[in-house]
Amino acid sequence: MKALTVLCNVLLACFTCFVVVTDGVPTEFVYVVFSLLLVVIPVFTVWALVRRPPAGEAHSNVRLVTAVCNIVLLGLICWAFIDQYPHPSDPGFVPFVALAVLTPILSVITLLRGRRIKRIETVRVG
Repeated sequence: MKALTVLCNVLLACFTCFVVVTDGVPTEFVYVVFSLLLVVIPVFTVWALVRRPPAGEAHSNVRLVTAVCNIVLLGLICWAFIDQYPHPSDPGFVPFVALAVLTPILSVITLLRGRRIKRIETVRVG
């Protein structure tokens, strides 16, 4: 599942760069930031998945932060999809939207899989 998540994130970042190169940089500031996040968050996700945690650290806060970033990205993707109605009839539109929606969901599942909540246990003395 980790390999599939890494592949989807790499494809999303590359696909976004390809769209920006072929269609041009967005003119609205909000969409410039959105396009930047569509590249930066997948790259950050790949880094969080392939990095080795420091000794003694099973799951770091980096994975949690990355999962939150992916949830925010998913919300922004849904917002952009609604905001840009009617949608273009480009042949790559549906695959791009499918990849853009599924990648953050898969990323969150992969990043948080196996994460345990640390419980503080009190030690009774005497």
